[in-house]
This record gives sequence, C-alpha cells and structure tokens, in this order.
Amino acid sequence: MLNLEDQSLQKLVTTTMDAKAARQAVTKAYKARIHAMRNDSLWQANLPAMEAVTRSYTTLLAEKLLAALRADSHLDKTFAARLWFDATVGDADHSTITLYLAGPDSNQELLAIDGPFTQDAKLKAKNLPTLLQVTAEDPTLDYTDAEVTALIALIKCLYTADFAFTTIDETVLQPVAGLSFKTRYTNVRTLNVTKTVANHTATLTVPLTNASVTAFSVLDDHKHDWADAGAANQDAQAFAWTGADLPEELEGQNLKLVAQVRTGENSPALDELFVIASANAILMRQGQPGDYSLDLPNHAQLSIQVDPDSDALTLQYPEPTRQLIELNHTYPFIGEWLKAILPSRRAFN
Repeated sequence: MLNLEDQSLQKLVTTTMDAKAARQAVTKAYKARIHAMRNDSLWQANLPAMEAVTRSYTTLLAEKLLAALRADSHLDKTFAARLWFDATVGDADHSTITLYLAGPDSNQELLAIDGPFTQDAKLKAKNLPTLLQVTAEDPTLDYTDAEVTALIALIKCLYTADFAFTTIDETVLQPVAGLSFKTRYTNVRTLNVTKTVANHTATLTVPLTNASVTAFSVLDDHKHDWADAGAANQDAQAFAWTGADLPEELEGQNLKLVAQVRTGENSPALDELFVIASANAILMRQGQPGDYSLDLPNHAQLSIQVDPDSDALTLQYPEPTRQLIELNHTYPFIGEWLKAILPSRRAFN
C-alpha cells in the first residue's frame, strides 16, 4: 500500500538515516497519507484499507530502524545481522514493531515498539535482562557477555529516536538518568485549626514548610464535613480553606480544619539507600529540600530527587546514556538498593 511512484517516498526509502531521522520522516509520511485517506470520500470509511496502509508504513519504519541499527558503529555487525522484525496492526491508528534475535534453533523475542507513530510510543521489554537477574547471587542470563554488550548498544540506538521503556522493573537496559519510580513516604502528620463562623464566612489556615496536604476535612461541632462548601488553596508556606458564603446553620459554630500533611523528606527507600551506601563507604549528601546525591568513586554524582506530590523518586546521572546494567556492574550496591525498593516490594510502596 505504498505509492512507490511518489518521489518523496522514493527518497525516504533510499536515503540513509539514523534512527531518529527515520522515525520522524516515516511518521510524517504516514500521517500525511492517513490524513489524505480520511478526507477522501472513497477511502474515509474503508478501515481495512487504512489498516493496510498503517501496516505498510509500520513495516517501512521497521526496515529503516533495522538499517540504522546495522549501521550503528557501536553495535556488533554479526549480532545486528541476526535481528529481524514483525509488524502488526491493531487499527489504523495503532501498530506495533516486535524485534527478534535469530538463533540456530529458535527466535528470541527482544522487545516491542508499541505505537511507533504516536507521541506516547514506548518500548516494551520481552526477554531482556532484568534487575532481579543481574543482582541474583548467581546471575543467569539468556545471553552471552558479547550479546549483552550488543543489547546495550541496540537500546542506546533506539533511545536516540526517543523510544523508551516506561517502568523501572522491565529491564536494566535503560538509562539511569531520568529513571523514575513510585515509593512511599512515612512522615504524615495531622495539623488542625479551629475558627468560629461569623457573617457567614470563615478562613482556616495551617502552616506548611516544604510540605503538601494529602487530604483534609472541615468539621462542624457535630462532626459534619463542610469541605465542599468552600475553596482550598496552598503555597509553600500555608494551606488555607475559605468559606465565603456559609449557610445560616453554621453561624456562630466552630469549624475545624483537619489536614493530613506530608513533608516528603523521608521515605523508606531513602533510608535504605543511606544504609546501603554507608556500608559501601559512599557518602550521601542532602542539597536543597528533596535533593540528595551520592559521591561515587569515579567522581560522578548519582542524584536522587524526591517528589512527594507524585510519590516518586527520580534518579539523575551526568552521563545521559549510561544504563543501569553498566552502572550496576561498577557499583553493585546500586542494584542491591533498587532491588530492595522495586515497585512490587510492599515494604516500600
């Protein structure tokens, strides 16, 4: 379903491109073709035909990405020659590229590129090394050391096209920089303040210092909650609730603001990191509120950013392409820490 007489498409097919340029160019051509079909009375209701077009352009993108991988100077040529793909279509707006590694007796499914033409396209690991595997007492992988090195290069190439994994526990073949995961915060406390309603209004305020309110209620003398009768606002210093037109029945009554407040400065995950880093003679520093760092022996800093509003920790590292498997090889305590706080570990999440 490709119009091979189209000169622009001919140029796209024959021009050598890196992974990012290939994704951009094929996506642009695909969207233009689908847009034209949806505005053509002959094709606009012909879903099978549009799905066929989507399949053709998905196959073209896979071919271009495969060519980019085989041209990558960091990827072993023998390994690259064993790569092949399968393109599947869910509907005219969604397709998937699955990448395989051919072997003498079987094909190993490596990963899928889900929705390659969409803004939220993502990589999905299938049979790639995981944190639990590389941190096991006796690590056993499905790949030789040379194949692992090639997989590292393969993923780095796909990341240049802005394809990325989305969860920490999928695989260790993803960059440390920007790695984010959910965690739990334990320092929740309750603040309250009481005020008498006068002239049908009341403003109740509790002080905050680098904290966030997770839940609140506004109770009258009979323990009825009037939170919906007013409006709340919060800044770095305070949380306030204001009722500007309260009903007559509240006049002269006391209203109590009860707020659950979390400071976000402490989480079991950070406690675990401090203990493990100290056991490995690694200094953990605290900078601005919510910012921590480890001074690694290679003179690089592993930074940890705390975001209690989203219940997340985010890692940063000076080398943006350095993968977790590589950093863990040099500093195994990092994998030990992450294994202890994986999202599936209820003690921390």
